[in-house]
Amino acid sequence: MSGQRRGLLTLTPKGDTWRVSLSGGALSDGAATAADCELEAEGALKDGRIEARVVPFEGTNISLSAADLAARPATARVTLNAETASVSTDFQGCGVGADLSGRYVRQAPGAISEGDRVADLSAALPDARLTILDGYPWARFAIERGGKRLAVVQFDGENEELADGRNSQQAIGAQVGWSALKPALRVVKVEGAAS
Repeated sequence: MSGQRRGLLTLTPKGDTWRVSLSGGALSDGAATAADCELEAEGALKDGRIEARVVPFEGTNISLSAADLAARPATARVTLNAETASVSTDFQGCGVGADLSGRYVRQAPGAISEGDRVADLSAALPDARLTILDGYPWARFAIERGGKRLAVVQFDGENEELADGRNSQQAIGAQVGWSALKPALRVVKVEGAAS
């Protein structure tokens, strides 16, 4: 999703239907940020559109049971157009200020964007290395792959990004792999790449 809100749309074929996975939806506003939201839905693809019904799931930030959906059924519509998808949903399980409806843009392979999770970046760029450039007020990490700097990023860990419990200020200059970071961290700022 582009604009002020950030989100991730994943479409996965499942037999004759498609699994629609949505996450994100909150404005970036520091401590006032609403919790991110998620939903899973399934439906058929016809004429460039998926009309899906929300299904029970266990997510990272939210879980939804069959009983929840019986009380409040929900749908999601995904309209595909080249490199974009327009999503509208009547799902009401998100916190105040979080919304999964909007325009989603396909990222180029290996692209790094605000809202990306470390776990997803690790899967997309498994051989990348990160150098901790500085640690105040928030740590900046240079992401490099094949000797080329892809971007400089900040995560939402407030200098507590390292999985081993160290403060990133204690590791300035260290070069690490994705496994050194907490997998649930999200990118909050991306600076342009430099070679």
